[in-house]
Amino acid sequence: MWVTTKIPTICRSALLDLADNRIPAVRLEGFATPTQTHNFLSALLTRACRTSSIEQVTRLGISQYEQGLCASKDNYFALAQRFSAEFADIFAASFSPLQRLIDQLGAAGFDADIMSEPGFGRYFAGNGKLRNGFSPIHVDFAPQDSGGWAVAEAGAQLAWNFYLRIPKQGGELLLWDKLWSPPDDQYQVVDSYYYQEDVVRGTPMVRVPVRPGEVIFINSRNFHAVAQAEDRLAYGSFISVFERRRLRLWS
Repeated sequence: MWVTTKIPTICRSALLDLADNRIPAVRLEGFATPTQTHNFLSALLTRACRTSSIEQVTRLGISQYEQGLCASKDNYFALAQRFSAEFADIFAASFSPLQRLIDQLGAAGFDADIMSEPGFGRYFAGNGKLRNGFSPIHVDFAPQDSGGWAVAEAGAQLAWNFYLRIPKQGGELLLWDKLWSPPDDQYQVVDSYYYQEDVVRGTPMVRVPVRPGEVIFINSRNFHAVAQAEDRLAYGSFISVFERRRLRLWS
């Protein structure tokens, strides 16, 4: 359970507290200048291929769930090579938030890199997400649904988002002090990834405003949602936590 609802700035102890569900989030302010943020946003929208996603979100990139679990490992890792090359062109036209984040995690004392799958190679890491509408209550936790994948072996899972464009109203993160466990699946909406509100009834919640140019980390096993927003654009990935020090990024 959370011991405080205050959101600290990035450091090794804060990220470990986040992995242990002792705090709701970690903030990294000034991740990119306004010019860098604008240039990356423009390059991302101009060059990135869109893939299928939920109705409210256009994904600029691929996901292990949709292109892997819902298809096959062969399909996902073939696309991972293609999209990693495409995003290298986007980074060349602006900068690489992915590498900058890996460097920041290294400076905080972690062994950080992109996730690899034995026999298949490196995962894709780093999606753009253009949101119109809201994100219902859900979790993202590979050990829940990814048996047979290396990401399912992680002890904890975080997510990070670099915010590129935020509406004047709405778009806040909604975070609940509750980690997913198997009994919670009784509240999952049939044939969907999200959950009925009863799953978090009576659970403390914090509303986290976000700003362009900053990064927010959350524990993606916590139930979370995104408030109604129009034209909200972010870029990020998951982070699997192994052995308290080894962090591996993937999408």
